[in-house]
Amino acid sequence: MTMNLNWVNKIGGNRMLISLCALLLCLRASSLFAQGEGGLRAISETAIPYASFLSKASFDQRFPGELKAGPAELDTGWYVIYEHAQLSYYFGPILLQSTGEDYLAQLTKTVEAAVLQRPTIIDYRLELSYEPSQTTQSAEAEASENSRPSGSPPLPPSSSIWTLLRSVFGF
Repeated sequence: MTMNLNWVNKIGGNRMLISLCALLLCLRASSLFAQGEGGLRAISETAIPYASFLSKASFDQRFPGELKAGPAELDTGWYVIYEHAQLSYYFGPILLQSTGEDYLAQLTKTVEAAVLQRPTIIDYRLELSYEPSQTTQSAEAEASENSRPSGSPPLPPSSSIWTLLRSVFGF
């Protein structure tokens, strides 16, 4: 005795298709939320050469990086920064400024080639910057001072190996 179960397969297939669409919609929404205003992606500087030949989707898949709320959350070092529309890519941290300049030159060539192909790409930011910058650190220090009770003594300056190295080598 055989039964025709095609209608069961159709219903199951439709449910699977609907579930897949819902999953893709959720993933897309979460990626848009993560790329929203104020957020940035910290990506290894070794990803810069791949930017010249990978599509944006392939690049994002291969180099997801770490999502950060702002520059204050970055590890200390030099960063090649590319910002355009809702994209904020911070490549680094890079130990030496000269190495950062080399990576910046490489990414500049890639961006200029992309602009030649798509002249609609305007208003982008491409620079080498030491992060977290002094202005970011000053804003954090000011916020922490404002959060302290008015009668408490000021906190001693933080010391670390990086502060020592900067003072010795003049960075």
